[in-house]
Amino acid sequence: MRRSFEYWYPLDLRSSGKDLIPNHLTFFLYIHLALFPREYWPRSVRSNGHLLLNGEKMSKSTGNFLTLSQAVKKFGADATRIALADAGDGMEDANFEEKGANAAIMRMYTLKEWIEDTLKDEGLRKTQGEVLWDKLFEDEMNLL
Repeated sequence: MRRSFEYWYPLDLRSSGKDLIPNHLTFFLYIHLALFPREYWPRSVRSNGHLLLNGEKMSKSTGNFLTLSQAVKKFGADATRIALADAGDGMEDANFEEKGANAAIMRMYTLKEWIEDTLKDEGLRKTQGEVLWDKLFEDEMNLL
């Protein structure tokens, strides 16, 4: 049992919702600091806001609920990422807007169309094969 404890402790991060600060997280810190030596104390604790769906609290009982898997099936991975990134961060409640995910799909489609139209332009490149700038760009992309 000791080996298992030492494998998992100290924990690097405890992440929880802001509603648990006055109870769970406070006692989590109190108990760990009271019972364990310093080397087993938690390294960090993070708290965040809640995730809203279209401005409303998510609730299975009201039907206002969307899992990550459902969002990816409905909007695709890229549009879901964009909508989540746009939802907000920090202690404020993040708001996943389905309109925002749909708008992301349209922006990506418009970008795809623009790229395809631009690449059709015969005067775009007069040289054959890769040039230095192509190689530099590819190297930068590979570093990402």
